[in-house]
Amino acid sequence: MGIMDKLLGKTERVPVEEYEELDLSEYEAEIISEAETYIKVAEVTGLNEIPEIRRQIYEGNIVIADVAFLKHDKLTMDRILKDLRQLAEDVGGDIVGLGEDYVIITPTGIKVDRNKIKGVRTR
Repeated sequence: MGIMDKLLGKTERVPVEEYEELDLSEYEAEIISEAETYIKVAEVTGLNEIPEIRRQIYEGNIVIADVAFLKHDKLTMDRILKDLRQLAEDVGGDIVGLGEDYVIITPTGIKVDRNKIKGVRTR
């Protein structure tokens, strides 16, 4: 009996014949046609990504920007957030932080509700 068996208890191996292949295709949604609005994800490592984010917003898409890489460069982070705020204001969209690592920028006519959805509590 090995040390892992002592810690976790002895485990039995399941024969390969007992494994079952799962067909997940029935759970995947098929895209029949083009969408009017897409949600795009951007990894922001510097000012180079801003023009593409700007283009996506002007095309009417929502952008979720991962700004985690910029945490250690406060000057660049402040500059990028200022540019993104100005972009949201210019198009009549919205901008909101999601935790410390993400920023959501929306195009014209889409606002982010800052109220969290909560379930109904029963007593």
